[in-house]
Amino acid sequence: MDDIELDWVLTVNDARTGTFIAYVDSSASTWSTGIAPDGTSTETIKTDDAETPWGPGELAALFDPNDRLLVRWWGDVPVYAHKIEEFDYSRDEATVKLTACELLREADWRLVGQADADKYVTLTITNRSPSGAIRAALERMQFWSVDWKYPIDLPADGAGDITDKWPFWKKNRISDIIKQIEDRAGVETYLRPYRTTGRDIRFETIVAKRITVGATYFDLDAEDLPLSGVHYKVDAKRQVTGIVGVGNGTGEDQETRWAGRGNFHIPIRDVTESFPDLTGDALQKAVDNYYAVNIFPITQWSIGEFILSNGHTITEALPARRWEVKSKGDPVIPDGIHALRVIKISGDNSRTVKTEVQGAAA
Repeated sequence: MDDIELDWVLTVNDARTGTFIAYVDSSASTWSTGIAPDGTSTETIKTDDAETPWGPGELAALFDPNDRLLVRWWGDVPVYAHKIEEFDYSRDEATVKLTACELLREADWRLVGQADADKYVTLTITNRSPSGAIRAALERMQFWSVDWKYPIDLPADGAGDITDKWPFWKKNRISDIIKQIEDRAGVETYLRPYRTTGRDIRFETIVAKRITVGATYFDLDAEDLPLSGVHYKVDAKRQVTGIVGVGNGTGEDQETRWAGRGNFHIPIRDVTESFPDLTGDALQKAVDNYYAVNIFPITQWSIGEFILSNGHTITEALPARRWEVKSKGDPVIPDGIHALRVIKISGDNSRTVKTEVQGAAA
């Protein structure tokens, strides 16, 4: 396949089913996507293009906010599938500007029951694994009725020690529940878009302490290295020697837990962190997880850009991709293979993708 054959493709898909609806051409684009559900995209669509004339009402129907997904593909690989939030039509400029966001942000707009639910309707999770607990939350998010449907696959179920209940009267959003589960279990939740048939898509739900999907090996001295803007930093700004976790309650009655140890080689750096609504063992686990992440300085890599080609395609740079980066003879970076993972990417309509990486668990 020649290099010219691979390029960006933009489609509009149904938000409830992921079904392909139409191809669209974007004259200008900015986008980002990553493991955390904070990615956004903007696309500018020309309304006076002679090759793609639009009839009355067609654009408004095609870009119906909250009912449509905007999917960016590299070849046949979906890079992101964002939910359209708004469109802005400029008659003078003959453009429609679309704004879209990650689908998991819709968890902010789902309670444990519909708006007229009885106040005692409850989401109950009993002895589930982190994946099983997230599964229960996403199941409630999607299957209360047909109007709640999204093309999100549920993660694996499993037994574990997560037990809790969220009655409707507490007004917890599904996003609040997911965050509480993530905090106490020290896990991440990632909706990874994938192609089913044609240009239809669904989302795989991945739950893990440090999500990685696939791996690519890079030698920093290779002639065809697609990476540029390599920086290596040791960051101790958030390093702690102890943590007091503040949980449920107020004033003197507010529940707390702590984590820490002695024999430090640095002066004391203790901190308090808030974990609203958590109590008992759940609060202790959240505190332990925070402490484990911040006890040592963080070695931070930044790799500014990934250049797309047929030799190095988007699959190598998607969020959650594990990078094995070899260094030898560098004056600062230690010799060896360094495990990184891509946590966020961003770009436009060009072949240059900006990347954010962090250390990956061995």
